[in-house]
Amino acid sequence: MGNYHIRTSVEPDKIFLREGKVNSDLAKIKKGLKKLHSFEIMAVNIYRLQITNNPKSINTMIIQAMANEMTHVQDFQTKLYEYGGRPSPWRFAFYIAGSIIGLFSRLLGDATILKTGIWTETKAVNDYNKIINSVQWEKDVLDIIKHNLDDEYHHIEILKQKLQSLNTK
Repeated sequence: MGNYHIRTSVEPDKIFLREGKVNSDLAKIKKGLKKLHSFEIMAVNIYRLQITNNPKSINTMIIQAMANEMTHVQDFQTKLYEYGGRPSPWRFAFYIAGSIIGLFSRLLGDATILKTGIWTETKAVNDYNKIINSVQWEKDVLDIIKHNLDDEYHHIEILKQKLQSLNTK
């Protein structure tokens, strides 16, 4: 993924307990954060199961993408706790789905790995946009969601470039 900054530090003064705040959109906020958290768990597992023990550049890219998606999981889990929520009890289904998608794409080769990544990230972009538009987000939370959305756009571009270079060989 190139020289791409993955994680900013988590400072104690950047954590806000919001549960006690009166917000008519609280249920929608928690629902959106649960979806984002679950989707990112799936993405982590897709990438995790695509990694092989071959010393090739695609593995480096996949490991970096997985690490980036792991930070998204942390971002959304942190925000869920700030709002007094908990991760979805159904997140295990996303874990399993991601594992299955990742394993089968790895078995079908590098081109399928890259196409699966493009599909996954494109779906993430669409889901992020729906969730962004579903509720009035507080600025700091919206900034995190948009930052993670920018990461997804970046992943799509890198994956497309890698697929194109693979196809021209």
